[in-house]
Amino acid sequence: MQIVGELRDKRMADEIIAGLSELGIPSEAQFVPEAEMFVIVTESARLEEAQDFFRVKMGFKKPVEIDQQWVKIKTLPRGEATYVLILVCCFIYGFSFSTLGASLYNMLFIGGVESSPFSEILRGQVWRIVTPILLHMSFLHILFNMMWFKDLGYLIEFNFGKNFFILFVALTGIFSNVCQYLVSGPQFGGMSGVLYAMLGFIWVYKSLHDDFDYAIPRFDLGMMIGWYFLCLTGMLGPIANTAHGSGLVIGMIAAALMKFRFEWPRLKYLGLALFFLVFTLLVEGYKLNGRFYITLW
Repeated sequence: MQIVGELRDKRMADEIIAGLSELGIPSEAQFVPEAEMFVIVTESARLEEAQDFFRVKMGFKKPVEIDQQWVKIKTLPRGEATYVLILVCCFIYGFSFSTLGASLYNMLFIGGVESSPFSEILRGQVWRIVTPILLHMSFLHILFNMMWFKDLGYLIEFNFGKNFFILFVALTGIFSNVCQYLVSGPQFGGMSGVLYAMLGFIWVYKSLHDDFDYAIPRFDLGMMIGWYFLCLTGMLGPIANTAHGSGLVIGMIAAALMKFRFEWPRLKYLGLALFFLVFTLLVEGYKLNGRFYITLW
């Protein structure tokens, strides 16, 4: 006998047994005096269906099932570099609400609104080319970014090492920052470009290496790609879409070029990465009436 559910109401127990019988699932109620409970049991192989019926009749919500890929990822040990970056982002966000913090905040943008292109960086403030990834504009912005950054960061740091992870964050951050700056100007921030680089990297790397133990569940991968397209529409307000698209591109390229060989799957993902980059620039260019912040030609 397998347990379908437990309840105290005999009338409700009889209704559930009758309902299960109509579904072709034989069951019975066994009274447990010690607990003063009726336990509904069945020998049917359709246990899960019987339990779903019981939950619906009792008004219980079906428990949320966590994808096993996320279970594996969330049991990874804490990545030191990932953890430090999360703390830095949270400190800068909290500190930004003070007068001194606001001044520091402005020193971390890639440039000033009235500045000529890359002028601060060319004057020696080279940190500005990467530090926009540490800036977040709202509580939801930093919460959403850090939740994803923790899981994907631990995954990459655990599998590829701390040095690779730090280099990956720095280079993808610089690439997505520069692309966003060229398109829309200096007033942007967030880890989103790096997150999309992580997403693209894990997606493509897993696709090219069947023996890799970790993957982003298809639903979540589709949700993030869908979010990228939704943000591009402009319906959600001003968002660093170029950072998203260029981050996704550089992450995909990094995975495709690791241990590179001329073979169709790698070339396919390189082509798809090029599509994402061109598509992002075309859409953002259209929204800006064909006038990017910096003209390179």
